[in-house]
Amino acid sequence: MAGRHRQPVDVLAARGKTHLTRADYEERKASEVEMPFDLRDIEPPEYLFQWPDRVADFDRYAKMLARLMPDNFGQPDADLLARYVVSESLYESFTAQLVGLSDPSDIKAMQIAQDRAFKQAHTCASSLGLTVTSRCKLVVPVDEDDGGEEEF
Repeated sequence: MAGRHRQPVDVLAARGKTHLTRADYEERKASEVEMPFDLRDIEPPEYLFQWPDRVADFDRYAKMLARLMPDNFGQPDADLLARYVVSESLYESFTAQLVGLSDPSDIKAMQIAQDRAFKQAHTCASSLGLTVTSRCKLVVPVDEDDGGEEEF
């Protein structure tokens, strides 16, 4: 349908909400785009190296997202992740500065800056799957044991 986000067939199957025939399933699976192996190694954008602490944050989030979405997260997502890390850092900085202010006009200006940084970080986080609601839409791959018995 127009306007709806088309979900991967594995997500539909994992949720048990598929009405597709085996042929339809295979056709949709073949048409889905996966991140090529050569683009799965993610490197921070050059501008992020101005802030070494942000590079460490970038690497931490990149490892998390690569585990969560091994077939769909890679180098094309690096700029969005860098924007998230920068806006999150700005939000934390503005919040810390806000504590020491006493002039109402300074407080209002800092709250506006803080709100903008929060909105930027939240938008990026939602796009990356870092918010609760966006994460609930993801299906995390599960490693299956081949020869072991299940523990109860």
